[in-house]
Amino acid sequence: MKQPILIPVVNQGFEINYLSPDNQFNEWHNKFNDSTEMFSQLESLFQLHMHDVLEILVFLEGECEFFCEGKTYHLKRGDVVVIPPYAVHRAIVKDIESYERIIVSISEDLLEDFVSISPAIQENIILHKTQSSYVLHLHSQNFQDAISLVDEIIKRMNNGQKAYSFALHYQLFKMLQVIYNPEINKPNLSKKDEIDNRFASVLEYIESHLTEPNLSLDTVSNHFHLNKYYFSHYFKKNMNFPFYRYVSLKRLSYAVLMIKQNQVSMEKIALECGFPDYSSFYRLFKKEYNLSPKKFQKEYKALD
Repeated sequence: MKQPILIPVVNQGFEINYLSPDNQFNEWHNKFNDSTEMFSQLESLFQLHMHDVLEILVFLEGECEFFCEGKTYHLKRGDVVVIPPYAVHRAIVKDIESYERIIVSISEDLLEDFVSISPAIQENIILHKTQSSYVLHLHSQNFQDAISLVDEIIKRMNNGQKAYSFALHYQLFKMLQVIYNPEINKPNLSKKDEIDNRFASVLEYIESHLTEPNLSLDTVSNHFHLNKYYFSHYFKKNMNFPFYRYVSLKRLSYAVLMIKQNQVSMEKIALECGFPDYSSFYRLFKKEYNLSPKKFQKEYKALD
């Protein structure tokens, strides 16, 4: 199995990626989505990966099992997958020719703007994350409303509106309100969505101690009173890749966010993200992204 990768979304605001069997939106996608080439390479491999943005997958047609943070969901039409930043996930698709979905990626800055207008959105994001529930099933009319709002955004962009315009942001905000309205959606209770409460607690513990340099297989297994070797196997079985790999990727993803913010030195970023020193951070970063942290920062500045 291929190891997970982080795909930073470098442009501001939001992106929409619409995949359908007839590729009817390819021309629009190539024109407006700066991450097209990178994203299409990922889609062809369906690797474990994560993003530094909130990602919303609206499932339309086909057969797809969706893996996110140790849980697997069998998707059906009407399902909306809400993937938090830095959550490890992948789509397992049996037939790419019948697979149809919309993915909306929303940057941290834009999401903060939406939350400032509607705290209920943030409350629901936190609720679903703490419950380790990443898939919602919308009632048919509300599901169609969400799709119509995305179609309206695409139509407006085809007519020349820029992705940062107020009108498009408003349409996107309305879509989030539809998805996060507790009165019109319900959890997807697929049989494959059985919760391993202990594993959910493990992930929560790792998240809350991620930046501590002493976070290790030993400390986590001891906290949960488990044999280290059993815990190592248990974690890999549930997450599909090893504990140290997971922790490393999570730390690197937070480092990417801090590099983009460009407020502290690289050495301080390394320490604040839980790495023992800059040299180990540099080595892991370059191995993961095929460029140094400073070069990544320079390229990001050029695109900003």
